[in-house]
Amino acid sequence: ELVSDAAALGGELQAMFTEELVFGVEDAITEGNGAGQPLGYLSAPCLVSVTKETGQAAATIVFANIVKMYSRLWGRSRANAVWLINQDIEPQLYTLQFKEGVTSPVPIYMPANNAAGSPFGTLFGRPVLPIEAASTLGNQGDIILADLSQYLSVTKTGGIRADVSIHLYFDYDTAAYRFIMRVAGMPWWGSAITPANGSNTRSCFVTLDERA
Repeated sequence: ELVSDAAALGGELQAMFTEELVFGVEDAITEGNGAGQPLGYLSAPCLVSVTKETGQAAATIVFANIVKMYSRLWGRSRANAVWLINQDIEPQLYTLQFKEGVTSPVPIYMPANNAAGSPFGTLFGRPVLPIEAASTLGNQGDIILADLSQYLSVTKTGGIRADVSIHLYFDYDTAAYRFIMRVAGMPWWGSAITPANGSNTRSCFVTLDERA
């Protein structure tokens, strides 16, 4: 009855289901296990997870974490990398400071400045993007430095398939909607790499260990 009475409702339903499907895909690309779904970069063998600092308090992010994450990112990925975060960590970013050898602490995180044409905050010059699929503050995956050009994804031609049937529940006078999306994905890399000179591994996907 709603569909019959409101001509635009069908389009609204399709938009809402499409948005939820997109979230499902983003979540799988972030932490999917690869079994019947994409292999997420947080579950991939190429992931580098940086250890927390000695004595670091639970559910915190400190400047040394950011420095070490950036230093473990593959050099060629720096031009494409973005910081993917859970919005729960934003208060931590606003208080990040460089203090060593300076009289006045220097802010590290640069907030968004729309007047200057920067819609996103930045760390080390790379955009900071909040995503719903990131873990909450203190868990591994609450902040990720990722070069998504190194993630391979394939979707079925045509994208999301949407169908509606009045026959499935015909005797109930109910319309049934069905949305299908087929997608596969995984990082290009099978493992992190060890540079020719040095022992610290590098990757195109870097995160922080748990700080609980």
